[in-house]
Formats: sequence, structure tokens, C-alpha cells
Amino acid sequence: MKLRDKVAIVTGAGRGIGKAIVVAFAREGADVVVADIDAQSAKETANELRTMRCEALPIKADVSDSTEVIEMVETAIKVFKKIDILVNNAGIFSSVSLDSMTEDEWDRVMNVNLKGAFLCSQAAMKYMKKQRSGKIVNIGSLAAEVGGIFAGANYAASKAGVICLTKSLAKQLAPYGINVNAVAPGVIETDMTKNWPKEVKESLLKQIPLNRFGTPEEVAETVVFLVSDGANYITGATIDVNGGIRMD
Repeated sequence: MKLRDKVAIVTGAGRGIGKAIVVAFAREGADVVVADIDAQSAKETANELRTMRCEALPIKADVSDSTEVIEMVETAIKVFKKIDILVNNAGIFSSVSLDSMTEDEWDRVMNVNLKGAFLCSQAAMKYMKKQRSGKIVNIGSLAAEVGGIFAGANYAASKAGVICLTKSLAKQLAPYGINVNAVAPGVIETDMTKNWPKEVKESLLKQIPLNRFGTPEEVAETVVFLVSDGANYITGATIDVNGGIRMD
């Protein structure tokens, strides 16, 4: 087990990519804080993890609210005594066109996707620095690297900010033995994408060399690698999981 005796906080863990990540962590021996703004989905996911002999703590948390973020992290410390891993996965999608986007819509996405990653990292890294160890993984997006395809400009910009935040944190936290990396998924089969118009999906599929959309489990496996000892010399990196739609 790659993550035996590790404690992880994963935001947006009630469903989709976040749920796949906590399931993968539990399989590898980690204990997990299942954080989600939807308390019921967090509880249901935690119950599933317990069947895998995982210590799972569900916490309702709005990552855009600093008070709730601090409470989440302090609760994790109280229960588990440490934090080895933080995955900033919580995010919301927007496809509103720029010409009709309101200021509130811009702020709504930025507050969750970018400010949320900042607040969670800031709260968790205080304890990681004391431990002089830790792994942080931020979930970015293909849109951060190429601009919005179907995604709105606010979503793409927020995820680009997440990738830049990753690099900044990696530089600042390296002296404390803390690795910070990002994963940039392409089109993944989740609740977020299943309602996209058929013509949008067909157009995107034609651009993917592997000729299929990805799965949450494939993103989760990349995250497992980044928080494992096998990635101890990787920091400040963004790993693309996109089927080849964008290649460096």
C-alpha cells in the first residue's frame, strides 16, 4: 500500500473526480477527510470508504469560506493529529459567454476554484511546515492551458490561476519538504460534463487522439502517484491527463 498511515484531506470529495480520488487513497491505505459542500454526499462517500477499512471523516465545507476551511483543517488535526496530503479538487464549472457574464458569475467561479485552493493550502500548510513534510495536489484543467473550449473564460482563468498558484506554493514550500503539483484533466466523464450538448461532445471527441473521454479513476491514479514516495523529486509540475488533446 503506497499511502499506509497517511492522512489526506480531499475537497469536493462527495462525487466525481474527488470521490474517485478518496476511493483510490483508501485502497492504498490512507485515512481520509471527505470534504464537500454537500454534507449528504460527503457522508455517503465516507460510509463507502469505511467498508474498505479506511478511517473516513465526512466534513461539510465551503472552500470559499475561510472560517469553514480553517474549521475543516483543525477538525482533521484534532481527529488524525496530522495532515500528510491535501488535494484541492473542489470546483464549479461555468459555460457563460464573456459578453453576457455578470460580475457575480465571475466571482462565483473564482471564489471556489481559485480562492478555495488558496484558502485550503494556506490552512493546511501551517501544519505541514511544522511536520516538515507534505504533499499538495491541485486539480487544474485543460482549459487553463488552452483557454475555454466549451468552458467559460472565468472557469479557464480560475484554473490557470490554480496552476500558477501551484508553482508559487512549490517554490515557497520546498524548503520544508512539501511537494506541490497539479493535475490538468481533459474531458472527463463526470456529472459536470455529462449534460454538455451532444454536438460539443462529438466535436471534442474528434480532437482526442485516444478517441475517448477520460474517467475519474484515471485522474485519481495520477494523483495517487503524485502524493506517493515515487514522486518525491517532483514539485511545481502540471501533469496532463487528457488523452493527447494537448501535447507539450
